[in-house]
Amino acid sequence: MKRSHSRLPLVAATAVVGALCIMLSTTIPAGAQDATGTYPPRPQVQTAGPPTPVPPSDVVLSLPTDQYLHEGAPTEWWWYMGTLKAGSRTFGFEINAASFVDRGFSFSQLSLTDVQSQTHYQRTAPYLVGAPFNGSTWAQSDTTKPWTAALGSPSVPLSGVQVTHPGRGYTHASVSFTGDGTGATGSVVLNKTGGVGQVLVTNPGTGYTRPPAVVIAGDGTGAKGTAYNSWVSAQAPASNPTDMTVKALLVDDPTMKQVKYNLSFSQVGKPFWVFGTGVDPLATQASLTENNYYYSLTHLMTKGTISFGGKTYHVHGVTWMDHEYGRFGSADHPVQWILQDFQLANGWTISNAGIVDEGKSPQLHVPFKGYATLESPDGKMYYVASTATPTGGVWTSPESGKTYFTKMQVNIPVFNAKLDATALMPSQEFPGQVPVYEGVATGKGTFQGKAAAGQAWIEETF
Repeated sequence: MKRSHSRLPLVAATAVVGALCIMLSTTIPAGAQDATGTYPPRPQVQTAGPPTPVPPSDVVLSLPTDQYLHEGAPTEWWWYMGTLKAGSRTFGFEINAASFVDRGFSFSQLSLTDVQSQTHYQRTAPYLVGAPFNGSTWAQSDTTKPWTAALGSPSVPLSGVQVTHPGRGYTHASVSFTGDGTGATGSVVLNKTGGVGQVLVTNPGTGYTRPPAVVIAGDGTGAKGTAYNSWVSAQAPASNPTDMTVKALLVDDPTMKQVKYNLSFSQVGKPFWVFGTGVDPLATQASLTENNYYYSLTHLMTKGTISFGGKTYHVHGVTWMDHEYGRFGSADHPVQWILQDFQLANGWTISNAGIVDEGKSPQLHVPFKGYATLESPDGKMYYVASTATPTGGVWTSPESGKTYFTKMQVNIPVFNAKLDATALMPSQEFPGQVPVYEGVATGKGTFQGKAAAGQAWIEETF
């Protein structure tokens, strides 16, 4: 999920609302960003001339304090992604834990791309405000304590329900759970054709040692579902909250195959301040409810294990984490965008975003305007104009019917850069009512007039 400097809401939130089918306090935690005060004029996107770094004094965020939860922020998430290696095998992964407390839910978004077998595992798991999710305690806000963030739990077997057959003829329906625990409850959302579209867990109950059986009742017939346990748990010491351990369990939608993650992440070098400053360029004063705050850790030394298909793979790589919080639009006026991230072997990292007009779609070989945030090997930040052009790799999802571009060319004139991001396999979608493409890729082209290559990531929603 990425950012927009247009101050319009973004589609990613709508994607979750669609997936759910439904889908402030002012307390400042110890050491967290002060939500008062005014900002000097934000840097404008540089369009010409030699590259000019954003002055470090313009950065409004600081670490380690802003790694923690920001109470009063309507949205907040920590999002890990990138390329991992296990011998000759290549994997792409995403682990995202996100809170939309202003809209009454949170969600995890987990995926694994096995490039060798051209297989993609994924699930978006919602957690509703109440027993499944507490917006004040799901992550640590006190900077004197170890940092944590968690959705779901390995000790709470009921995270969600996979609808295995929608049935037909329903005008109303209910769900109950039977097993060795008590107290589990849920609600049923019907689709437009009278079938069951989704079952939402409103209370995971207590005492269950395994996912309970799902019973769907109503005036229709044939609806069936299977309970699953999916979770994310991240933690880090207070002395260095960017030295993180993340564990997660993905239960694939719809195959129910499991993928287990046990990964450690340790940042090397300076943070990557999105927009060059860490805040929406149109921000004029500090506000958790009005501004979008964003930074990344783009040199995460990563190692650990990924287990699936009866095998455990010892993996390593240099990956990427985004931490974003504050205003993230609403479900009413979504914005569409395409994003490409690059981790180049020459030490430069780049995040390029293009905004697509509402109701329109990018066209093959037609460039559209964007903006790029860049970080040099010595930590200088730049915020410059760019274009992005779909150049090939057109893929249509058999699940959502959406068409994506799996090869994008990014042109950054200020840096004399022209880079191609090419997905390592086509099928890397999170399907849903508003689908999102999240794909591991390679990057190759020229940067400052010299050959350049590295890892890349493609995100699309339009």
